[in-house]
Amino acid sequence: MPSHPWAVPGIIGGIGVLYIIYYIAAIIATKRIQRKGSSRHISGIPFLGGIHILIAGLISPCKWLALLCVLDLSFWSFLYAVFIKGAFRKDETTGEKDTYDRQ
Repeated sequence: MPSHPWAVPGIIGGIGVLYIIYYIAAIIATKRIQRKGSSRHISGIPFLGGIHILIAGLISPCKWLALLCVLDLSFWSFLYAVFIKGAFRKDETTGEKDTYDRQ
């Protein structure tokens, strides 16, 4: 019994979308908690939704759908942290990793 070619990619992609929605909701909830003065945060799993969407796009009949994996907010957050904030830059004087807001 052959299955529909969009069945498995649809399920995997749907799971990926749910992970992305959860990740965004965790960010919003963390901002609300921290606005009240708490240092707690709600953690999401970065890149998991994007990886699911990437896999779903690669096994689907339309391979270009794999490009939708860049809709994952953690992908853009990672690029921002690396290239704008310099999260992985080393301090030239001590050789230690720079912190985000050293002033």
